[in-house]
Amino acid sequence: MMNVRAGKNERGIALLMCMLALLLITAIAMGLIFMADTETAINGNYRDEQKAYFAAMAGLQEARVRLMTGVSPTIKPLIMPASGTATGVYYILNAGSGETVAPWLTTNKFFDTELCHEQFTGLSTISSDVAASALNVPCSTSQGSSGWYTSATSTSDPYKGTTGSLDYKWVRVTQKANASATPYLVTAASTGTANYPICWDGTHQLQLPGGAGTCEAYSATSFTTVYRLTSMAMTSLGSRRMVQMEVANNPPIVTKGAVDSQDHVTLNGALEVNGFDSCSCDTAHCASTTTGNGSNAVTTWTCPSLPGKTCDTSKYAIYASGTVDNPNRSETLKAGTDPIVAQNQAWTYDIPAMINSYKSSATDVRSAPYNYSCTVATGTANGDCGNETRQQFGIPPAFPPTPPDHPLPDSSFGACNTSVTPWTGAGCPTPQVTYVPGNLQITAGSTGNGILIVDGDLNIHGGLQFYGLILVRGVVKFTGGGSDRTNIVGAVLAGQESYVDNTLGGSAVINFNACALKNNNVPSPPSMLNIHEVSY
Repeated sequence: MMNVRAGKNERGIALLMCMLALLLITAIAMGLIFMADTETAINGNYRDEQKAYFAAMAGLQEARVRLMTGVSPTIKPLIMPASGTATGVYYILNAGSGETVAPWLTTNKFFDTELCHEQFTGLSTISSDVAASALNVPCSTSQGSSGWYTSATSTSDPYKGTTGSLDYKWVRVTQKANASATPYLVTAASTGTANYPICWDGTHQLQLPGGAGTCEAYSATSFTTVYRLTSMAMTSLGSRRMVQMEVANNPPIVTKGAVDSQDHVTLNGALEVNGFDSCSCDTAHCASTTTGNGSNAVTTWTCPSLPGKTCDTSKYAIYASGTVDNPNRSETLKAGTDPIVAQNQAWTYDIPAMINSYKSSATDVRSAPYNYSCTVATGTANGDCGNETRQQFGIPPAFPPTPPDHPLPDSSFGACNTSVTPWTGAGCPTPQVTYVPGNLQITAGSTGNGILIVDGDLNIHGGLQFYGLILVRGVVKFTGGGSDRTNIVGAVLAGQESYVDNTLGGSAVINFNACALKNNNVPSPPSMLNIHEVSY
């Protein structure tokens, strides 16, 4: 009887265990569902954040393209931001369907919460909005609704104004100011000045020296303006990302002399190399004074300034990291430097890097209208593009270039309407970046304007009239050719060895000209110097 009672007392335990097990399984299932929903939400949020980030990047790329020379309407700030001046700050707006984008208003959903951190002293209300120590605090004060900025609508988003528009709402374009990352300065505190523009020299960012108007106008060296682009994107789900990029055009290559060579320079034949800047110096009236006799003779040159200009006497006739032959009576070297020729100098150029920076946007001679056939021999680094005659690498001005800073056209190339600005017509002087992917020999009368890049050796065997820079990775040879004359107004930059050898009776005249070098603006977006994300 006792065993029977014990069995009756245990009735239902299996049901209870099943219910407990079912409850446990249900809890586990609910946990898995919750975890799956959480992962889905995380992935969705991440996707939306990424969508906002790449939309902000798209806005930056539009601003880069619109900073290109010749692109209209312009968004290029001409001055530092200041109250009452609308050309210091540009906003590119990209509103979606039914949206109003007004980053200058604190009441707007897309208010610019970063501008005060740029520390533009000309925008007094904004510059005092946030204490220097509060680096991660969003801005809360507006400079006002007008008078200090210019707005423009996006030209790159084909769906702007619709529900399909990209999610970047605005891009702000300004010049970069010293102390924009207060308390940090681009230029040291002992010499740096807040709110001064920042320039790019191709390697470093530097404060614009006092007294100069713009980076591009500073004559002592080759500078370009650094622009700071700030892009804000916000998705329909509320993800918000802000990205900043600093960009600048690569400054034009301005050499140290009329001929810069990485190795030994051989002089042979009738030749004139003039380091006086023919854009500012009256090189037709240079005069020489010789003291001493024989091997002790020293010749000093002077050139008057052109009207309204100050003659630049800082360039050598030849600047070489190797040695240079002593000129004979048929070879004339002129410069305002002492000595006229600089030998065994430090070589500061990276010619392969220069070539790479230009060739992607250059006219490749393997394409029309040149159609060169360039072959690469086994075991050699460079190809051979053969011999070419009467080539035109861009439309040159009339020679001698007059006036030197904006020379008149050569009528033999067609009509050019010089009564308008800028000049129009097929015959107007037009610089061109030309890329030759190997060795090249030019024979008979060729012309050019811009930058001629030879990714190998260059042999000029005959006349050449060129206005600009000749950039050669290897050897340069001037070997004349009958009565054709070689005139280069600009500079020659040779990476390996530069020979000037007129053994066939021709003659070469190479005149340094800063205007010919600085006018070589390649129509490409400015280069990105750095990029970072902003947290407010």
